[in-house]
Amino acid sequence: KPEIKPEEKPKETVSEERKWYVVQTLTGNEDLVKTSIERNVKLAGLEDKVFNVLVPEEDIVEIKDGKRVERKRKMFPGYVFVEMILDDSSWHAIKQTSGVARFIGNKTRPIPVTDREMQRVLKQLGVREEQIEVSFEKGEAIRIISGPFRGYSGSVEEVNYQRSKIKALVNIFGRDTPVEID
Repeated sequence: KPEIKPEEKPKETVSEERKWYVVQTLTGNEDLVKTSIERNVKLAGLEDKVFNVLVPEEDIVEIKDGKRVERKRKMFPGYVFVEMILDDSSWHAIKQTSGVARFIGNKTRPIPVTDREMQRVLKQLGVREEQIEVSFEKGEAIRIISGPFRGYSGSVEEVNYQRSKIKALVNIFGRDTPVEID
């Protein structure tokens, strides 16, 4: 008979959910720390606990000496975002990475970023995590509730789910006019 071994449980599990945490680094070392964290996660075999390492950047345009210069700017200098399941092994792997000063939180436990705050950061980066599912059918009557056509009624002509837009025929000044709506 094959021997059945009981499942081994980690000593102390802090959280079983995927959450975003913030790691503090020296300003200017964010990309280096991101690379180091990713390397350490691979070496420790923790890909099933650490999912994303993010250094939020935004494109800005400056005018220098009359010339237009585009460059990237860190949105949160000195901080790296890590999406992970927090337990002792994942926490220590990241905490021991060179360049990591500390996790944001109290001394004994990192505090995750709220979903609402993280959605705002991801939205600024152009990443949409959750999309609102609304189904429309061609010919369905609609009433526009916001934007420049607020208060108008019309009928759905075309639905584009990839872009989250619909094309509707709206009666403006006695004529059906095609309008694109979010």
